Amino acid sequence: MCEEGEKILGGIERSDSIVLDPHKGLFIPYGTGSLLVKKGELLRRAHMLNADYLQDHTTPEGEVNASEYSPELSRSFRGLRVWLPLKLFGVQAFRENLAEKLCLTKWMYRRFLEEPGFECVAVPDLSVIAFRYRPGSGSVDAFNRQLLDKIVRSKKLFLSSTLLNKKFVIRVCILSFRTHQAEVEEAFEIIKTAARELAMD
Repeated sequence: MCEEGEKILGGIERSDSIVLDPHKGLFIPYGTGSLLVKKGELLRRAHMLNADYLQDHTTPEGEVNASEYSPELSRSFRGLRVWLPLKLFGVQAFRENLAEKLCLTKWMYRRFLEEPGFECVAVPDLSVIAFRYRPGSGSVDAFNRQLLDKIVRSKKLFLSSTLLNKKFVIRVCILSFRTHQAEVEEAFEIIKTAARELAMD
């Protein structure tokens, strides 16, 4: 949707299918996911079923019956959660927000690289940064588990973790529409201060 994202995701048009999470990248309520496929008829053939209890159900010609394209026969109108904000605010508002989040991610990634003791395990593709702090001695994994616990217990910032190549890493995800430069700078200071305090213990 934005120029920055288009560069990162160059070639995505060659995919046969793409899974998107509008509840992340479009700032829509949780539980809104989507699957885009090039050949909708293949998806329909994979999921469409006939049963005696469906004999009274018909789809008018020219209309799409969503129950034929997924395992769910009935569901809420989740597409409305995507369509309505786009109609109310326009696509440009979402483009600007997405571009800002990608910019903020690059900013924080560079700050981690500049700050002694911190390392990032990969260049962020979109809006998630995986980082660790390397203490002067002791287990790096144990230190970072304690660091994450200290940060979360402060109730000033919520971060999560994962294992990459069996290494414990902390994850920063910058995707809230309420997150701007000031919040990212504050988050970095919270992380840096917590790491320094823990390293001195």
